[in-house]
Amino acid sequence: MRIPLPLISYTVFPPTHVAPTATITPPTGVPAPKAEPSPRREAPVREQGTPAFVALVVTGIALRLLFVCLAGARELTFHSGGSDAPSYVLLAQNLLGHLGFAYAGFPSAVRPPGYPLLLAGAMVMFGPKYILAVRMLQFVLGIATVFVCAAAARRLFGATAGRASLLVGLLLPTLLFTTAQLLTECVATLLTALFLHQMVVQRENCDARSAATLGWSAGLESMFRFNAAALPLFAAFAIFSGRQRGILWGRAALALGVPLLMVSPWIIRNEVAFGGQVLYSTQGGPNAVQGVLTSEGRTQPGDTDLLIRNLGWELHQIETNSPARAKLPSEAVLDREALRIVPALWAREGWHAGPLLLKKLADFWLSWDQLADTKSLASQERLIRVAGVLCYWMVLSFAVAGWWGLRQTNAAIANLLLIYAAGLTLLHLPLVMNTRLRIPLLEPLFVILAGVGCAALAPHFSRLRRLISSRAVAQPSS
Repeated sequence: MRIPLPLISYTVFPPTHVAPTATITPPTGVPAPKAEPSPRREAPVREQGTPAFVALVVTGIALRLLFVCLAGARELTFHSGGSDAPSYVLLAQNLLGHLGFAYAGFPSAVRPPGYPLLLAGAMVMFGPKYILAVRMLQFVLGIATVFVCAAAARRLFGATAGRASLLVGLLLPTLLFTTAQLLTECVATLLTALFLHQMVVQRENCDARSAATLGWSAGLESMFRFNAAALPLFAAFAIFSGRQRGILWGRAALALGVPLLMVSPWIIRNEVAFGGQVLYSTQGGPNAVQGVLTSEGRTQPGDTDLLIRNLGWELHQIETNSPARAKLPSEAVLDREALRIVPALWAREGWHAGPLLLKKLADFWLSWDQLADTKSLASQERLIRVAGVLCYWMVLSFAVAGWWGLRQTNAAIANLLLIYAAGLTLLHLPLVMNTRLRIPLLEPLFVILAGVGCAALAPHFSRLRRLISSRAVAQPSS
């Protein structure tokens, strides 16, 4: 078989070391031949984004900063439409007031401890300006999230995918809105982005370092959001489904043991505070009841009355320092009672359970909850949400294309990411499903895959290709 000569190049078969040739001295009287001029050295080249790309990056950063400035020092932002921020703030204040992680003297495990501790630290350091300080911190964390997603996209599909992912992340409305919210989403989204990046690294390299990073990122996020407790399971799946190289069980122990070690102080605290009746959270029961009665998890007109009629109480009645809190038993008792009535609630739905599950999937994956049943919100806020959902649908379309393109080049990682998304969706089906619950766990994945999709589709669309392409810029040689 003849091998084409162009394939045999320096880069394929580098030359072996050759001994220097002997120097020949010309005879006396004969002029020495003129030395050949040395070849001109090429100036080093670096890649630089196009002017349109740079302008969009600056716009995305400026928009995030604008949201922080418009929110100012208020607990609720102009686009919140209601929020759990007061509950987190009250917990932080109770901690600083030496009242414990409790409401009205009753120990609480409805909220994870990470964010109240962050707020309490900001209160100590910045005093009355703590809210603005936290929002500025979240601005930085939000930018870091986008860069981590871009790094993952670049690793999966090249530099063009990385640049596209950077633009998508900076301009995606769901990530933009959470920057100024005094809630856990911004911190948790960064931790998910780190988790997904290291899951890809683990699937490729099967190394202990990425296994440990998977463990601590999952453990830390579990202290900010209870629904992140499933992340170590996906880390273990990434390890066991990869190449059986190195110390397999050692890597699995890091991915599963590190988060358990990080969460153990919280588990011990619950054991002491609730007398062994609560392990991790008291939100499972009320959340499961809401998953049937008010599946969007929002308190729209009539939702509170519906919950009280069936459950006898609702969350805002226990997340308060009001003396009225003493009329209800401990959270452990309330959680157990809520879990006990869940099967009867689903049985009462009958054939309507099917359409309800489809609605929950639409709320979770298509942000349908941001379009329907929002009549209580101001018209301006509804328009903002509609625009955000339309932009999200576009990103989701690119993400689907990106997953398909990734499947052609790296089916193993594409399938791993699909199992991650499908698994988290199934775990949420019995519970509340809405956009806010999706953002921290799936939005980084969509940003990564949308960047891959843009890179895969760029050859077919000249404008998209020009936007995310780079240009070579020569640097002065030393």
